[in-house]
Amino acid sequence: METCLDIHNYQCWYLENLQYQGKLLTLTLGESSRVSEEHTDPKKFLVVFSDTIQYQVYDECDHSKDFHANRESGVVGEYQNSSLIEYLKSETLIYDTTPGELRHFSIMTGNEFIHVITRKGPLILNVT
Repeated sequence: METCLDIHNYQCWYLENLQYQGKLLTLTLGESSRVSEEHTDPKKFLVVFSDTIQYQVYDECDHSKDFHANRESGVVGEYQNSSLIEYLKSETLIYDTTPGELRHFSIMTGNEFIHVITRKGPLILNVT
């Protein structure tokens, strides 16, 4: 998924803040000072999911070897085939209790990966 965050590789972003309340997940991503231009403040973006069903944050080094399989490229990407969605369909009641088709996104930063299960794509805002 091409976004304005793709001005840099995911390793040039860091998760500055995460807030979750009532299905609203707001991630603040900051640009690493090593890539921001001299004499300018690092860029900051909000990645907002308004219908979060589930999310998980884990260390960038803890992903499995096929982490990028079936995922769009970019800092924010959607999975076309998701083992997490398949697990939720077969092993939980989420599909019975949550109407609508679920989608699986991940946001990658230099330190964390954030997986998000939602019915709506994210809104990305430059708040620099």
